Amino acid sequence: MAPDRVSICRLDSGGAVERDTVMARPHIEWIQAQALSWQSDILPARDGAEAKILSRDEESGALSCILRYPAGYRRSCEWLSADEEFWVLDGAVEVDGLAYGEHCYAHLPRGMPRSGFAAPDGAVVLTFFSTLPVATLGGVGRDFDERRLVRRIDAADNVWDGDFEAMGLESMRSTARMRTLRQDPDSGEITYLTATIPFRLGQRSERHPVVQEFFLLSGELAGDRGTMQAGAYCWRPPMVKHAPYGSWTGTLLLFRSVGGPQTTLWEDPDMPFAWKPPHAPVLPADLALLMISPWPRPARY
Repeated sequence: MAPDRVSICRLDSGGAVERDTVMARPHIEWIQAQALSWQSDILPARDGAEAKILSRDEESGALSCILRYPAGYRRSCEWLSADEEFWVLDGAVEVDGLAYGEHCYAHLPRGMPRSGFAAPDGAVVLTFFSTLPVATLGGVGRDFDERRLVRRIDAADNVWDGDFEAMGLESMRSTARMRTLRQDPDSGEITYLTATIPFRLGQRSERHPVVQEFFLLSGELAGDRGTMQAGAYCWRPPMVKHAPYGSWTGTLLLFRSVGGPQTTLWEDPDMPFAWKPPHAPVLPADLALLMISPWPRPARY
C-alpha cells in the first residue's frame, strides 16, 4: 500500500527549502486530543469502537487516531490491509491472546493473520494506520513482511537504547533519554520515545527532512507555538523550523518519522525561548477554533 505522500526536502545553496512532492496531510502543530470529539462508526475495521481523529490523509485513508474500545470488545480471525501501530494509553488489549497493557507498543504489518483482537475490560489506544484499514475475515492472511513486525514492547521495562547521534540529537544526551520502538528495514522510518528531565531547556531551532509526528504522553512542553499539555498532537511537514523547547515538568513523547529516517539540522532560533510563549498553533480551518485559547494546565491540588 502506498504511504502518505511525503515531500523529500533539502536546502538549496541560498538556504531555501526545495520540495519534490506535496504533503497529503495538513500541518497540525499542535492540537490537544482533549479538544476533539469522539466519533462512532467511522472505521469499519474497528466497528464498535469510538475514535478521535488526530490527522488523516484524504487520498490514501492513512490516519492517526485514538481508539476507545468498550469492555467486552472482541474481533475474530482476520487480517488488515494496513500496518497497525499502537501504544496503549489506558486499559489493555489482546492480540493473538497476547496482552498489551498501559505503556505497551506494537507494530503489526499489513497482511499479518490474527487469531483475534479483544479488549476484555476496555481500552484507549493511540493508533496509526498506514492506509485505510480494511479487515478481511479469516486467519490465512496475505504474505506479510515479518521483518517489519514488532510484536510487543513494554516500556515499563525501562530500557533506553536510542541513538542520539544517528538522528543528530547529541545535544540532548545529558538531559534526555531515548528508546527506539521500531525502525523500518527498508524506508528507515523510525518510531521512538523521548523522555526529558524537568527544567530542561533547549537553545536552538531544528528542521527535519521528513515528517515528524508526535504525541505528548505526559508532562508540559513550551515551544515556539505555545505550551502543550499531555495529550498534545503534532503532524509537522518536512523542513518546518521549530523549537527550542523547554519543560518545567519533564516530558514523555512518542515520535514517528514519516518518509524516511529522521535527521536534524540545527539553526539559531528566530526568537529566544520563553517559558510562557505566545499561543500560536498552526492548524487547518476546521480545527483552529478548538485551540483558540491556551489549553489549561491540569489541576495539581
